Amino acid sequence: MLSRQRLAGLFFSIANVMKKFSSSGVGVKCMGAGGLLLASVLVAGCFSKTADQYLVEAKTALGKKDDAAAVLQLKNALQENSSLAEARFLLGKTSLHLGDARGAIIELEKARDLGYSADDVVPLLAQAMLAAGERDKLLRAYGDTQLGSAAANADLKATLATTYNLSGKQAKAMELAAAAVALDGLSRHAQLVRIRLLSVSVGAGEALRELDALSEKSGKTADATQLKGELLNSLGRSDDAIAAFREALSIDKSSPNARAGLVAALLAKKDLADAKKELDPLRTLRGGAVQFRVFSIMLALEKNQLDEAHEHAVALLSLSADDPQSLYVAGVVEYRRGALLEADKQLSKAIQVAPDFVKARLLLAQTNLRTGSAAKALAVLQPLLAEGGGDAAALTAAGEAYLQLGDGRRAEEFFSKATKADPKSIRNQVALALLQMARGKSDSGLAALQTIASTDSGTIADMALVSALTERKDWERALKAVTRLQAKMPDKPVPPNLRGRIELLRGNKDKARAAFEEAVKLDPVYLPAVSSLAELDVDDKHPDAAMARYENILAVDPGNITANMAIVTLRAKAGAGTDELVATLSKLIRQAPGEMQPRLALIELQMKAKDIKSALASAQDAVTAVPDSAEAWRFLAQVQALAGDGNQAISSFNKLISLRPNTPEPYMLLAQLYSARGDKASATATVKRALSIKPDFQPGQVALLRAELAAGNPAQAHKIASEIRAQHPDDPLGYALEGDIHVTQSNWAAAGAAYRSALKLLPTAELAIKLHRVLMAGQKSAEAKQFEMDWLAGHPQDAAFIHYLADVALVQKSYGLAEQRYLTVLKLAPRNASAANNLAWVLSLAKRPGARAYAEMANQLAPNKPAFMDTLAQLLADAGELEKAIDLQKRALSLDPEQHEYRLRLARFYVDAGRKNEAREELQRLVALGNAFPLQADVSSLLARL
Repeated sequence: MLSRQRLAGLFFSIANVMKKFSSSGVGVKCMGAGGLLLASVLVAGCFSKTADQYLVEAKTALGKKDDAAAVLQLKNALQENSSLAEARFLLGKTSLHLGDARGAIIELEKARDLGYSADDVVPLLAQAMLAAGERDKLLRAYGDTQLGSAAANADLKATLATTYNLSGKQAKAMELAAAAVALDGLSRHAQLVRIRLLSVSVGAGEALRELDALSEKSGKTADATQLKGELLNSLGRSDDAIAAFREALSIDKSSPNARAGLVAALLAKKDLADAKKELDPLRTLRGGAVQFRVFSIMLALEKNQLDEAHEHAVALLSLSADDPQSLYVAGVVEYRRGALLEADKQLSKAIQVAPDFVKARLLLAQTNLRTGSAAKALAVLQPLLAEGGGDAAALTAAGEAYLQLGDGRRAEEFFSKATKADPKSIRNQVALALLQMARGKSDSGLAALQTIASTDSGTIADMALVSALTERKDWERALKAVTRLQAKMPDKPVPPNLRGRIELLRGNKDKARAAFEEAVKLDPVYLPAVSSLAELDVDDKHPDAAMARYENILAVDPGNITANMAIVTLRAKAGAGTDELVATLSKLIRQAPGEMQPRLALIELQMKAKDIKSALASAQDAVTAVPDSAEAWRFLAQVQALAGDGNQAISSFNKLISLRPNTPEPYMLLAQLYSARGDKASATATVKRALSIKPDFQPGQVALLRAELAAGNPAQAHKIASEIRAQHPDDPLGYALEGDIHVTQSNWAAAGAAYRSALKLLPTAELAIKLHRVLMAGQKSAEAKQFEMDWLAGHPQDAAFIHYLADVALVQKSYGLAEQRYLTVLKLAPRNASAANNLAWVLSLAKRPGARAYAEMANQLAPNKPAFMDTLAQLLADAGELEKAIDLQKRALSLDPEQHEYRLRLARFYVDAGRKNEAREELQRLVALGNAFPLQADVSSLLARL
């Protein structure tokens, strides 16, 4: 109430105001009854309620369960006094009750900072952080917090238990739930969390019995009855679950969770009409707007109404743009619509907010696989591919990624790991079959896989079988396996795409093209098939057709990075200049600054062009734009090393290590840098740091073995090879390394024995070549010839071994035999550019026709390879086309300026063309090299001709 003195002062002020009106020409009568009325009106208009009065009214509204009115009065109170801690607390509590978790966090944190009771604030703040998906932040902030009262501690521990459970740490979750109940046995929150966790550890049946006992003891509540519905649903008792959810709503008709549970149960039962009927009231319930949109999306997807699902997804993100669950649901919609760039965007944001959100990570990986970004899929899956374990679905996706990359061996490895992660599933049988094959029992392993694939309705056995048969070049059986796979997934592009890859590997381009076209017909944005068709277009000398395929994808999905990058590659193959490619990549970077692929391609392009200054700037921009990108820091370190700034490169590699502290690979890159600088001690120490993280990390073990050999310690090297054999008795690496060590000591017999032991474990072309070499080096020509015949009899399609034999024949000047073998290689592997180039060289040396055609083929298959360009340039010169030869040789030299023989040949072309000044300039550069260039006699001979 205002004091008399303040009232008198107020009336005096009013009189002064009226006096001013009067002096300004506004007529004002002397203050009688009307003047007193005016004064009372002015008093009422100038003075609102106090913060305390608003707070009292807010509490009254809360008592009447009128949350909306309470929020309005609490905000009024805080407008009057922003430091009113109780108002902050109540606003945060009410916001959480209304479903605004992020708003609740803001207000509760302010209440905490203003000194409001931690026992009241922290349990609610923890619940809000959990609801907002801030699980890691919650565990860091309050994982070890101890509050003053047992009830508050119990409430907090119950929330922490839920958080750990969602993070996949069930044991820790059960420990905290039990502690919460021990602290406060009357806490319904703690009891319900404990029972929910029991459903995971001992089953829903036991949890349901516990829940019934709790309800009988302390009465039924909406949240307990809702949990009952969830448990019944998980037991497959859908009708009973629906009844439970309806009962929960009869207790509290405003419960959004009970309503959402009912809708979910009806959707699971495929009762779409009732689901729609029960869904509509959810829109108006407190906190129900988000769930209304989520279930509307699910309903639309069930009906395959993708446009409607998209509209709801847009509305959902307007309500909760940073919520990982909402982002995931939106990602599902975009994935189903085929808008893969948008799906990638939403799912990437979801795992950025919640890195341990497994479903979002898995779908993002599948999105990457569908766009042909297998390497990116592997990066996304990495946190789920735990050493010695991992998520079964993630391991399967990794196998598919390696299969897409054409790495059959790694694909088999991950399919095997997937079965171990889920031993109760059919995958376990697949793993055993794969292990049989890995140990050399190919026939029994393949038979087992075939049996599993024919009896299992799933596809993992089929995928593994296709992978294994393709790796072994058993084309006919691989194609039959693909046919069985397609019967299981007739509307998916994967089987026809696999068929296309197999036909391409066996040289049937027309059949491959037809298969890829079939895959694209099933999914027009399936990039693995589109990319393969584009490659075939390029092979057929139709680069415009290849470009058009990617442009068709961009017409639907303009920001598709993979398609954009493919166009960049095509332009590069078509001879686009560095400036044009840099401009294109720079534009892509501006359009998608968070994408690393165009940034890394730009850095590589600039490094290739020897523009180290620009490459350094691009790498620095990359780490600034995406500071947590390990690839960006790796490239920056490599560019810094090329720029001669070794100390900065070391610093960048250490940053890379900080981003990947538990993986040995970054240490190996740093060790390579130390080794290049001649710091052998630091290189060895760094390799040992890698091995301290993973003692059986084979690249590290091999590097350490090589270092010991270089230091003249063959005994220590043998010790490391023995350790590798002991750690991996079924792996041929240990024996192969033993053979390599013996080679350095010219102990050919011991090397041969070691290589034979390795071949028994895993018969590969690489090991066969090594054994053949040591037999030749040991003057055992007859034994080498017999091994060659035996190997080819057992591996008639081993293109790599035949390529090696062709190279041997070339060195021995057996041109006819070399020609025959290179032709065999090209029959087995028509895209082998090296074989085509070497065959061209053989034909030119033997003075046989056809050399130029094969040289041109090599350059088409592998453009911008200096060695292949050098071969073709020589053939052009031999044909008298000197200007063409000179242009091509200059390009080869620009790509590899340290290859001085290219410069000598260029000088010779200049001499033959009569361009003496240019010839002299190149020859003088070679003279300046002195004894570093051993062909100085040829240089002198050419100078004499000028």
